[in-house]
Amino acid sequence: MTNIIEEDITFPVPYRDQTLQLRGRVLRPAAPGAEQEALPPVVFNSGFTGGASMYGQLVGKALAEHGYRVMTYDVAGFFKNKDVRNTFKRDGRTITDVSLEDQKIEVLAAVSWTKARFGRMPVVASWAMGSVASLAAVAELARAGGDQIPYYVPMNYTRIASLQGLRADQAGAHDAIDQLADDEGIPPFDTGTPATRLGYYPLDPATQAYVDLQLGGYTDAEGVERWPGCAHVSARSYKEGLVFDPEAGLGAAADRYPPALIIHGAWNTLHMPGESIRLHQAYPGKKQARPLMIEGMEHGQQMAADNQIFQYMIEQIDQGIRAHCTQAA
Repeated sequence: MTNIIEEDITFPVPYRDQTLQLRGRVLRPAAPGAEQEALPPVVFNSGFTGGASMYGQLVGKALAEHGYRVMTYDVAGFFKNKDVRNTFKRDGRTITDVSLEDQKIEVLAAVSWTKARFGRMPVVASWAMGSVASLAAVAELARAGGDQIPYYVPMNYTRIASLQGLRADQAGAHDAIDQLADDEGIPPFDTGTPATRLGYYPLDPATQAYVDLQLGGYTDAEGVERWPGCAHVSARSYKEGLVFDPEAGLGAAADRYPPALIIHGAWNTLHMPGESIRLHQAYPGKKQARPLMIEGMEHGQQMAADNQIFQYMIEQIDQGIRAHCTQAA
């Protein structure tokens, strides 16, 4: 087994109104070698509440085992970056903003920091809603016309607008949240019960139970607030999330997009496989003939280091990167 070095880092993020430091982590093989220099670094960003304290450490270690240097981080407002930005008090409650626009800026900042650290533009690999933020970042790099990442790996991509069909009462929940003040707090999840029908993220009880156990275990191990890391999400998060659609701008600078490996769990009933099928059709860069639909893979149930499906996914990512962007040592 490869020995892995885990290094805590900070990096600057130039948000629209101020520049702040986020905590992050680099995972890399302990023994440097020619292969490490030949492979590009990787930035990993995750979904709703994600980052280094959840799937970042899992994916980071797995890719480091394959020789990669991986940078990952918690998004602002959650876990080790909870107090940096995107939380506020209202009526004695802590409320969290989930800002995909901020998360896009964080991806761009992570790419910039990683390039400065390792001297080369990184691959970007993203999980779930994190893929929406990173797609927006890739599109912005394309429009800017400067350096572009060499390879893009969105996994279980979905827009929050597409999740609304999972609600027990989609129209009723939307109307009720839409009438709330932007800074009003709502539960993080809608499980289809009267108490939670106004939640931010539609999550059925069975799925919530598995992620609470699985992701709660990850975050407990990291010594940070237990998943999901928030008790209330702002109504503004829902309203802004519905209209955040990076797919709408993919036609600009179409020749500036990196090759992509689009991955989805074939058995995913939370983020529907049709989301990645649509992304594949819209994505202007080089891509495989069809999205990689992994049989037996649900949303996150197989995300464990010793699970064969997770290992297969990491192997496919490794093979794709090596095929498209390995440099001579």
